[in-house]
Amino acid sequence: MEWKDYLQERINAAPSLIKEHLRNVKFERAIILRMTRFANSFLEGGGGEVRIMILYGLRGIGKSTILFQFYKRLRTGNFLNTPDSTKEVPQENILYMSIDQTLLTTQSKSESPIYDAVKNFCEAIHNQTLESLNKKLFILVDEAQFDKRWAIAAKSLFDASKNIFIVITGSSALALNIDTDMARRSIKEPLFPLSFMEYQMIKNWIFPPKGTAENMKNLVLNNDKSAIADLNLAIKKIKEDMNKKGLNIEKELNEYIAIGGFPYGMLTSKDISYRRIVDMINRIVAQDMPEISNFETNSIPDIMRIIGAIALKPSGELSQTKLSQNLGIPSAKVNTIIATLEKTHLILTVKPYLERAGGGGFSKGHKYYFMSPTLLSAIKHMNGVTTISPEHKGLFWENAVASTLFKLCYTTGTINTLFYDPRKETNADFLLQNPLSGRIIPIEVGLNKDNKQISNAIDYYKTGHGILVSDFEEIGIDGKVIKIPFWLFFYL
Repeated sequence: MEWKDYLQERINAAPSLIKEHLRNVKFERAIILRMTRFANSFLEGGGGEVRIMILYGLRGIGKSTILFQFYKRLRTGNFLNTPDSTKEVPQENILYMSIDQTLLTTQSKSESPIYDAVKNFCEAIHNQTLESLNKKLFILVDEAQFDKRWAIAAKSLFDASKNIFIVITGSSALALNIDTDMARRSIKEPLFPLSFMEYQMIKNWIFPPKGTAENMKNLVLNNDKSAIADLNLAIKKIKEDMNKKGLNIEKELNEYIAIGGFPYGMLTSKDISYRRIVDMINRIVAQDMPEISNFETNSIPDIMRIIGAIALKPSGELSQTKLSQNLGIPSAKVNTIIATLEKTHLILTVKPYLERAGGGGFSKGHKYYFMSPTLLSAIKHMNGVTTISPEHKGLFWENAVASTLFKLCYTTGTINTLFYDPRKETNADFLLQNPLSGRIIPIEVGLNKDNKQISNAIDYYKTGHGILVSDFEEIGIDGKVIKIPFWLFFYL
């Protein structure tokens, strides 16, 4: 098939493909607003050097949906939340392509399907070269990791024309291929599994009052107690809206933890959802990890055993040395596997805070969590853990808070590092530290918790406030302790 015929077929097919995909999708994630602002600036000629956006994250978290929603906004001129017919981007000026499509891979005879497709898009469809292009074009690339030279292609396109805006999505491995030149040319956006707030908006059409997430961040990070009154009103409003729909907050929270981290969990049964998650994990292990760390096929069983060991361990730190001994896997290989699992965004590692841990601090193991409690729930379920005991519930809560804090460190625009408190008995679960100011925020999580541990941590680390996350009805203050309902914490 000639390039012109192939590309015209892609252009013509895009509207029906996107309409079908978005048929039951009513909610947009916050990233869409950032994408449209950059696109609007690009169209108005003030985009500067921001002409490449890279969206990466776990498989199945909705990256393709985001591309389709962005396409829809381009076509309707909806850049600032209001459709504007004068800003509509013509259909023939947008190219959507998924690099995992066999046809595109076989269509390209060069080393980069992306570069080949865009070059021919300009020449065969618009009768211009890349260098002489005088109209604004949008290139939306899905599953870019299947083009091994995607980063070189994107840089070449960026340098060839100022009239091309590129959005690239793919697995978390994409972020590892971004060198200094590419970083200068692009905006890198990590995407995470759904928060409870997003789950509520997508599944139940329950929206928090405006400013709820920002108020939560100010309260947790800045000890801004002036936000508490508005947040307690938000709690009341959210519960009222749920009651009107016959929904129970605790039941919805449990369902979110079990299946709500991934959008497809709301559209299928739990068993099917879990099978999709396990399939996603298998693909990460078989496809992504060898690309990152050159694992051979015979390493797959060892990787799966380590994932299982992390999922089935009790609460607390896990020594890589002990993991190596228990599983019979060389220590160096265990270290490489865990480091690679982190890079895929399947797991996250929380290290001990060692500055005041004493002489034995460096012998402490790390704590490992999954990027969503839904991942933990699925792996436990597939390993026969189908009954949730109070101990298991506590593990899910702890994982949920850990993944929320990890995301917070990425997305707030502030510098924070997540640690765990390595002290015994009186320790808090987590410590958020600003490395510039040295300020530490202790955070404790659990059912029916009192103030003892969190108050001890506040005193020990000489800090202004600490966070206690438990089964509270509303936000409360007890001295330096801020008490936050568990479900509301996921509105961060």
